[in-house]
Amino acid sequence: MSEKAPQTQRAPESGSVDFGYQRVPAAEKAQRVRAVFDSVADKYDLMNDLMSAGVHRLWKRFALGQTGLRPGQSALDVAGGTGDLAAGMARQVGERGLVVLSDINEAMLGVGRNRLLDRGLMRN
Repeated sequence: MSEKAPQTQRAPESGSVDFGYQRVPAAEKAQRVRAVFDSVADKYDLMNDLMSAGVHRLWKRFALGQTGLRPGQSALDVAGGTGDLAAGMARQVGERGLVVLSDINEAMLGVGRNRLLDRGLMRN
């Protein structure tokens, strides 16, 4: 019997990083990631529904149950995307409380802002 020689992996190109199934210049990765989220912002929650078979909604409900937030308190939703958790937290803290939604992606924040406005949950 003959043994196969171990396969060697090609060394990554200097200054390049993985992006999906390709190598891209490291300086371009952040821009490409932003472009992906910009392009899916208005369909992000639908995509989560499809990819998780709705389980992400159960996880969000569980997470909200773990906050311990009460009326009048404050919360910060970091990397909150389209604001689902922020909306739940806003209901928990009520009119006297404050919830701040933050995300690095402006398109995601825009969708979240519109949804919170539509729900009557945005006061400032």
